[in-house]
Amino acid sequence: MKKRKISFRIGFMVLILSVTFWAVNNFCIRVENQTLLSEKIISPLRIVLVSDLHSSSFGKDNRILKNLIKQQTPDLIFVLGDMYSRFEAERPDKAVAFTTALTQQAPVYFVSGDHDYQQNYFKALEEGGVNVLNFEKSDITVNGNEISLYGIRSEWFSPTFSLSNAFEPAEENRLNILLAHCPYMEKYSSFENLDFVFSGDTHGGMVRLPLSGPVYYNGSIFPKFTYIGEMYDKGLYSVDGTRLFVTSGVGNYPLPIRFNNRPEIVAIDLLPKTQ
Repeated sequence: MKKRKISFRIGFMVLILSVTFWAVNNFCIRVENQTLLSEKIISPLRIVLVSDLHSSSFGKDNRILKNLIKQQTPDLIFVLGDMYSRFEAERPDKAVAFTTALTQQAPVYFVSGDHDYQQNYFKALEEGGVNVLNFEKSDITVNGNEISLYGIRSEWFSPTFSLSNAFEPAEENRLNILLAHCPYMEKYSSFENLDFVFSGDTHGGMVRLPLSGPVYYNGSIFPKFTYIGEMYDKGLYSVDGTRLFVTSGVGNYPLPIRFNNRPEIVAIDLLPKTQ
């Protein structure tokens, strides 16, 4: 009887620890801080990246997520798509309410993912004060910094796709930033004078193992050993002079199975690069 009680207690403790570990990995948002330097930056600028919320919720009306973003005191907020999932396409109300609420904190710029691309959704965002960049460019000045934002929707890219077919050449003296849900750098890096690309989509592979990295990337299982080509699954990369940051996002899709890869928002400090 005593051994049975001990076994039960041990099993119960293992269960509690497992559930806690799972909950932390899937529902406890972290802030990823990143500092980037540029000679085109005159004064410090803080950007918050939010991506891939899907059908997840963090508190009532996503209050926890909104408060966490507010705590970062952003100058700009970039929302990088897939803020709801396909099965919610007819009722994107939660995604609209969350994204438009962010406009009370800072100017919000949005690009769509492969889930949230409906025209009625775009219209609702725009009516709520969100800047929707659907193959559009926006020239802005923030803290004295001259910035050109380029935004593209998520789509299948043909072999001949080029940003140069969608936009006029970028001005060399401006800070040029591309917002694109998918981090397809082989399609972006040839666009001259492009300084930064901010993307989501990958979810960081959802499950990440200590030595092998993401379990899944762009159709490949254990991509570190099987994927042919460059991987841009999570974090900061430099490609032909353009820097790419990929966030693993905040949501869980299709299931909450994150491991070693907590939900995240990203606070990026753009600072002047001194000689």
